[in-house]
Amino acid sequence: MSHRGPEPTARSYENGVETWDLTVPPSVEAFGIDTDVPEGARTRVGAYGSEAAGGRPVRFLLPGGKQVRVQATQVVFDALDNAQEMQDASGEVILPKGRLFHLRVNTVPVAGAKAGVDGYRDVLRQLDLPDASVGELEEEIASADSVDPVDASQRVGVEAGVPKTGGSTSGPARRSGRTTIRCCSRSA
Repeated sequence: MSHRGPEPTARSYENGVETWDLTVPPSVEAFGIDTDVPEGARTRVGAYGSEAAGGRPVRFLLPGGKQVRVQATQVVFDALDNAQEMQDASGEVILPKGRLFHLRVNTVPVAGAKAGVDGYRDVLRQLDLPDASVGELEEEIASADSVDPVDASQRVGVEAGVPKTGGSTSGPARRSGRTTIRCCSRSA
């Protein structure tokens, strides 16, 4: 996956480590999101892939002085424009009006369920999150027909969220041999 669009202002390199400052206000400029898209498109993307086998070291600076370090193969930001808010049947807003930013980080796939669980636990530790969802992940794996991403007929995954800070939420999700860090922000 190669990047097409402006250079992101929230990305820097420190001692050979790709560093993303997610403490800055979310914007298409910060994340290098290409806005030259067909008219009517609701989603715009800024994607950064690794050409090196085994990914590359990436660090994410998060609100509250937290940070996460991973060996990433892909870092993908997207901006989704919503003309109106969406609510569920109870009236709770599930998708607010305005522009939402999402981040997906794919880490290097690991061999074996234990290594995947260990990677998920490591990201939780880096975020100072409780590891209660690790047991849930282990249960999901135990009940899955396969955890091989090629052979599996179902995806295996759990999520753990970070408390909102300045309109941002983030957290890791574990899916089929890789840890995905999800982050969602809404621009003002």
